[in-house]
Amino acid sequence: MRLNKYLASCGLGSRRACEQLIANGIVTVNDEDAQGPFQQVDPSVDRVAVAAETVRPPRHAVYILLNKPRGYLTTVSDPESRRTVMSLIPRTPERLFPVGRLDRDSEGLLLLTSDGETANRLAHPRHGIERFYRVEVSTPFPAGRLQDLEHGAFVDGELLAVAKARLSPPGDQGKRLELVLVTGKKREIRRLLEAMGFTVTRVFRYGFGPIRLGDLPVGKTRRLAPAEIRHLKETVGLRD
Repeated sequence: MRLNKYLASCGLGSRRACEQLIANGIVTVNDEDAQGPFQQVDPSVDRVAVAAETVRPPRHAVYILLNKPRGYLTTVSDPESRRTVMSLIPRTPERLFPVGRLDRDSEGLLLLTSDGETANRLAHPRHGIERFYRVEVSTPFPAGRLQDLEHGAFVDGELLAVAKARLSPPGDQGKRLELVLVTGKKREIRRLLEAMGFTVTRVFRYGFGPIRLGDLPVGKTRRLAPAEIRHLKETVGLRD
């Protein structure tokens, strides 16, 4: 198994984050400095350590669903001591980390897990995992411009677009949108709508792949049911 994949399976973050650990020089294999992210390791024989602490994949991966409130950063820790979603999560022996992005001002469904391989696949654009959002803007959004959201626009040299867009029922006065994304770019919805001349007042995610938030209260968590975990893994081509 590649070293970066092994570290991710140990719950140390995405493969990219694990590659940074290796680049920082704190990963060893059999007490020797790691050669690089693609170094092959045999979990049954090799001793892999991070900062001199041996790491192993958890025997049972943990999958937690959080209804994220506004005002919390989606990160494991913050150097400025701002509030992070980790303060809302019950303590577990496993290392948990968030799957994908949900910016500080956004709300709703956030997955956290100790399963690095599944998390990596869910977050990677090549798997096209759909994220479902309800978005509110300060002024009515014309139905004729929905296609503009799907065609996208270049913002700061980056193409931003949604996979699907529609207006909520007429009673919402055209100020509410239902959007589906398959990418997780930084503040993508806000940046795209602002580039089109609209002020976003709320971003709420209610679905991620086959998982739905349901009636989970704000700030609360629950563990995914076995069937939900199975569907989640099947979505990215993994089996238990």
